Amino acid sequence: MENQDIIIQQDLDSVEEILSSVLTDSVYEASINEMCLRVVKSGGKRIRPMLSLMAWHALGDKGEKKSILNFAAATELLHTATLVHDDVIDKATVRRGKATLNETDGNHAAVLAGDYLFTRCFFCIHDINNQRIGNMLNNTLASLVSGEIKQLHTQGNLNISISEYEQTIYCKTGALFELATAGAAILSDENESVIESLQEYGKQLGIAFQVADDILDYTSSSDTLGKNIGEDLEDGRITLPLILALKNCSTEDRLLLEDAIRNVNLDSVLNFIDKTDSIQKSKDFALDAVQKAKKALTSLPQTQYRKNLEELALKAATRSN
Repeated sequence: MENQDIIIQQDLDSVEEILSSVLTDSVYEASINEMCLRVVKSGGKRIRPMLSLMAWHALGDKGEKKSILNFAAATELLHTATLVHDDVIDKATVRRGKATLNETDGNHAAVLAGDYLFTRCFFCIHDINNQRIGNMLNNTLASLVSGEIKQLHTQGNLNISISEYEQTIYCKTGALFELATAGAAILSDENESVIESLQEYGKQLGIAFQVADDILDYTSSSDTLGKNIGEDLEDGRITLPLILALKNCSTEDRLLLEDAIRNVNLDSVLNFIDKTDSIQKSKDFALDAVQKAKKALTSLPQTQYRKNLEELALKAATRSN
């Protein structure tokens, strides 16, 4: 293992300690803590904390180490809280290969657990004592909620445009990646140019990541992905593979595809996606976002950590789970 990989792993281990600590430090909240720990420890990739840590090291390890570790933990808690609420909204039964909280404990308990995870996130942010970080967190949370509402409003809308889709996935995914990377620059006391560069990197990485996720919903398996396949179609979410299929098929085929979508006929929908080469077109869209993410990093010093950020963007777009 390379030296920088060891350093990042050690930092992630410290983040895990923080996550465990903030969810076990009160005997009065033992029941809700146990529920939250089940979700937090269920095997997430920890991409957001990793991004914060890599960006911080790429900028020269400036600022207090405790602050970046708390911030990295906060990004994971915020992400996990939104997943718990998403599972309630989507009526999901499986997440990361395990039963969701709403499946095991019911919707009411799951919503409260998500709320509690938000409070633990705010606890970590409060310890950092940086007003700009706090403001950025608030804006990110507003974007996350806005993205969910946009998605609800466009549910089943077969005329959604690519630009509308891109705005939704930015709010749902890109905004939190943006927080993770730009926050590291703020804690490093960097100038506005560097902060904006890392914001753009996070935004484009988030878009690539979400497009890859939407592709996997039509190409992966439940065992590989850790959740049910075809959920987007079943829930009426019109994502990029479908948008492109609807856009590129003939008038006659579009009528048939629209009927297949409304009737949740996954096999038929997959045939049209394949016929229009929409999976490859979606992959190209994600890879274009990767190139934009890499370009945004050119203002950073040429280090192995910057190279790791570039590689992470590509992995996000080409992942298999």
